[in-house]
Amino acid sequence: MFMPVPQHSNETGAVPWKHVALLAMLGFASTFATAIVFPNIGSFVRDRFVLSDTQASLFAVSYLIPHVVFAFIWGAWSDRIGRRSTLLVFGYVMTAVFHFSLPFIHSYPLLLLVRFGEGAFSILGFSMVMTIAADLARKGNYGRIMGAMGASIAIANTLAFPIGGAIGAESMVALTAFGAVILLICALFAHRYIREGEFGSARSLREALLVLRRKPALSIPYAFTFIDRFTVGFFAVTFPLYAGAVHGMDAAASGAVLAGYLLPFSLLTYPFGRLSDRYGGIRLLLAGSAFYGVSVMFVGLVPASWFLPVMIVSGVFAAFMYAPSLWMVASFAPAEMRASAMGGFNAAGSLGFAVGPIAGALISDLAGYAAAFITAGVAELFCVFVLFPLAARRLLPNLREGEQARAVSPLLPD
Repeated sequence: MFMPVPQHSNETGAVPWKHVALLAMLGFASTFATAIVFPNIGSFVRDRFVLSDTQASLFAVSYLIPHVVFAFIWGAWSDRIGRRSTLLVFGYVMTAVFHFSLPFIHSYPLLLLVRFGEGAFSILGFSMVMTIAADLARKGNYGRIMGAMGASIAIANTLAFPIGGAIGAESMVALTAFGAVILLICALFAHRYIREGEFGSARSLREALLVLRRKPALSIPYAFTFIDRFTVGFFAVTFPLYAGAVHGMDAAASGAVLAGYLLPFSLLTYPFGRLSDRYGGIRLLLAGSAFYGVSVMFVGLVPASWFLPVMIVSGVFAAFMYAPSLWMVASFAPAEMRASAMGGFNAAGSLGFAVGPIAGALISDLAGYAAAFITAGVAELFCVFVLFPLAARRLLPNLREGEQARAVSPLLPD
């Protein structure tokens, strides 16, 4: 039986691994509960309301926009009031209410409004569970803890698509009820067992919102997660269109290929988190991003028989990047501003994921699918070889605070 997380400082004492495991299970369950709707956009939204693909895509966009808007706001508010678990429970309960109501909305504009509300509260739960995990971390364990959290999220997304598609094909009411029940169980467990550690509180909401001014080094993981999720948008939307239009692959076939990306990403996030603790997150982030950018460029150039190997390689390097970026946020953020920092990280990623499909569609229409994936890969390489060196020169004193200094200093001139 889990006991409530004891109050303790972030810098001393042993890591309560049982409670980290509980947080990872909450992250998995809550992400799975909301992600199971996405495979059914075609039948539930496009066919039901007789919409174009572009119009139907607003169902996903209306869920992501509040992630961008509210992730930072919820995080700053948590830092201001010095509470996490209460907001976590509130986020799960409200998400369950909006989620369950989806099949009962018969007006598309109203459905988008409800979906917006669901997104606003789902990012509250997601940000709080990730922040509580970061609050429990100690020096030398940030990578292991954040890697475990990242892996739980990735595995949830991997499983949500086949399971959500199967249940949704039978009944969307059953699907959203299933998701809502999971979220309410998460709320119950969070209320009963989760107690955040001591992390202080920001002096004001404005101070919490200005976390980047106090820790400008956070701009590095923010920039990388934006580009990383930007490229994921190409995989999620542009790749299935490309595979169908050019290679005649149906949804099941392209989905199986995408699984080659998701599975190694899910399974390797935790091991790469441990490597971040040992070698520093910045070095791994740069190496992973460079190789990932190159692999993404090949997606639009190789024959269909090479899709699966390229996706597997891309998934490996995606995990190589994701765990170190979480490590950097947890390491760089001041304890009393950690929710704000995590909220900014989530907002940057959500913005990238929202922009990616739009950019992929525009570039594909103007210059072809190969050009689209080359653009996505070049964007990743730009972050590594242009943006990071420029930022690191200015932020070197910030980056040298702590053990992460070893990972960046050799890359910079004296």
